[in-house]
Amino acid sequence: MPIVTQRAAGVRRAKARRSNAPLRDQIRDAARDLFAREGYESVSMRRIGSKIGCSPMAIYRHYENKEELLLSICEETFNRMIQLLDETRLQPGTALERLRRSIHTIVDFHLSHPNHYKVTFMTVMPPGPVAERKVAIGQRAMDRLRAGVRECAAEKGIEVDVEMTAQVLRVAMHGIASMLITTSRCYPWKDPERMKEIVIETVTRQFE
Repeated sequence: MPIVTQRAAGVRRAKARRSNAPLRDQIRDAARDLFAREGYESVSMRRIGSKIGCSPMAIYRHYENKEELLLSICEETFNRMIQLLDETRLQPGTALERLRRSIHTIVDFHLSHPNHYKVTFMTVMPPGPVAERKVAIGQRAMDRLRAGVRECAAEKGIEVDVEMTAQVLRVAMHGIASMLITTSRCYPWKDPERMKEIVIETVTRQFE
């Protein structure tokens, strides 16, 4: 089969796969890809519609505006991440082992979903009700970190500033994820996997 024909067949198969998903999901997936590649501010609803072959009006039937579409992407990211996090927390082990596995799970999720990460955590959302809803969604993940910190402190028999410790863990996770996602193709990281382990061990050492 000629190359052009093969390519056309691939495009048709891709469209067929997309068409099996509800339009709301197609819109969200297309927006996530475009926001990650071209920037949230640069992408219009018309641009999103043209990517999946629907009109802007069809998008507005599912999403009130672009901010609501962005929030939907953030919500999907957190829901998928929290599902994995809850599964990880159910695994046996000491409180410290569970906390370290949880941190590793979050970092690995971000690294395996770079577009989710870029749109959810690297896109500036204007202050307002939608931004506040995003923060509220994210608190569910922070609640898991706080719980892990409390469990480690109780197991170790020490008192800690739970909120500060959880926020430090969050900073460490985002530091690893953002650096590897944005620079992995241009910076010669020596051993990313070992680096993750060292960072996670370092920020949780007080519980050893």
